[in-house]
Amino acid sequence: MRLDRTDPLAALLLRSPIGALVDWAARVRASVQRKLLVAFLLITLLFIGMAAFSLLTMRGMTRQSELLDRAHQRLEWSQQIHHSLAMQMHLTAMALLVRDEAAIGSILRENNRFNEALARLEEAVEQPERAVIQKVRAGQEEAMAVVADIANLVRDSKIEAATRVHSTREDPLYRSIDALVSQMVQQEDARMVRLRDGMRAARERSLVVLGGFAAIAVLLALAAGFVISWMLIRPLSAAHGLLNELSSGRFGGSVKVPNNDELGELAVQLSATSRELARLDAEQRRAAQELAALNAKLQQTSVAKSEFLANMSHELRTPLNAILGFTEMLTDGLYGAVPGDFREPLADIQTNGRHLLRLINDVLDLSKIEAGRMELSLGEYSAEEVVNTVRASLRSLAEEKALEFRVELDAGLPEIMLGDAKRITQCLLNLAGNALKFTKRGRVTIRAERQGDFVHYSVADTGIGIPPEQLEAVFTEFRQLDATITREFGGTGLGLSITKKFVEMHGGRIWVESRLSEGSTFHFTIPLKSEMASTV
Repeated sequence: MRLDRTDPLAALLLRSPIGALVDWAARVRASVQRKLLVAFLLITLLFIGMAAFSLLTMRGMTRQSELLDRAHQRLEWSQQIHHSLAMQMHLTAMALLVRDEAAIGSILRENNRFNEALARLEEAVEQPERAVIQKVRAGQEEAMAVVADIANLVRDSKIEAATRVHSTREDPLYRSIDALVSQMVQQEDARMVRLRDGMRAARERSLVVLGGFAAIAVLLALAAGFVISWMLIRPLSAAHGLLNELSSGRFGGSVKVPNNDELGELAVQLSATSRELARLDAEQRRAAQELAALNAKLQQTSVAKSEFLANMSHELRTPLNAILGFTEMLTDGLYGAVPGDFREPLADIQTNGRHLLRLINDVLDLSKIEAGRMELSLGEYSAEEVVNTVRASLRSLAEEKALEFRVELDAGLPEIMLGDAKRITQCLLNLAGNALKFTKRGRVTIRAERQGDFVHYSVADTGIGIPPEQLEAVFTEFRQLDATITREFGGTGLGLSITKKFVEMHGGRIWVESRLSEGSTFHFTIPLKSEMASTV
């Protein structure tokens, strides 16, 4: 599955020139770490540039604000000069009306304020404006001389002469100074308006430029992020698709990417792995076919072997039963008195013949089971009768070895259960017979109790025990602990295997608990009513 198929916008961009840029970045011969570092540095530089441009814009706005503040200050000084001039004219007229020399002092104070404001304004303005200020200062000095003359005339009580000087000399002079001051005020006001309008236009222009620069920087950052991300995503997507094919069992595919970095090397390795898996899969399939054919032949051989053993065991039992029968007849004297020297050999023949018959019966049972011809004969039976039958059959063997042989029956056992009494008896005979065989002193105990819907049988002994590492193998066919035990105690190792199969045919299970040199306990459970198929 390709990741870009799930995103139509990404698919569209990859078909545009940006897609070619993605391929170019992938083909650059450098490590993924360096490519990522370059991309991050590029994006960082874009945002640093945007921040620097913002700072420059803020600096320009600050300068405009400072110019506006200065213009506002100059306007205030101009207005202050105009106000002081108006006050001087007013105070001169008042002095003439009240004919008081003290009013002349107020004119001088206003003149001081006029001169201070005029000096500040002269320092703040440019050279062309200073010429006007100099004219104003010259006119003001002349006006102060006229005021001094008026003050002298007032002091001498020459009011008419003072009035004439005021109207002919001072008033025209003040009017000319007022015109110059008004011109200064208008110029400063016009300058402040221009600065305010320029500042507003500059702010709007800065916002537009800053927004455009920010948008371009963001678009470039997004483009760089898209290029670097898809330079990584495309090979990973291709590798993901190949891994999906491998996980679904489709081997032999390959990954083709333009990357000249670790991802390109990964694609090469994945392609080589896919080809190797395809080769191994082909070999495994050939081996599986050969193994299947071999298993079929082995199965046929096993069936033929089981049928042969079943037929051979059946054929061997007939003459062996005849030998045992004739031996028993000879021992019983049906053919006349048996010499004393012959009785012991005949007893040995009888004992070994029965042992051979049991071995043949075990082989026959195992062969039937493997051939699928063993059937259970289900019917009603009593667990107590089964246990007592086993005890009666093996009691003489226990007495010969001087072993305590006990039977413990649970009072809660049902009187009647459903199962194959013969096979259950055979299971207990095998387990109890082994317990007696491998126990030199002590006791062997057979227990039967009800556990829910099952009967739990157990055979415990105080014999040689089983090593822990061999507990799992005790139910394997033809398996005994070691050659020493086989030589000492005999047996073929079929009894436990057959017992396990009979228990499982009933729908039960069997297990063993043992400690070396302390004894063993074999357990198996049989359902109260066996309903499993009677054929294995």
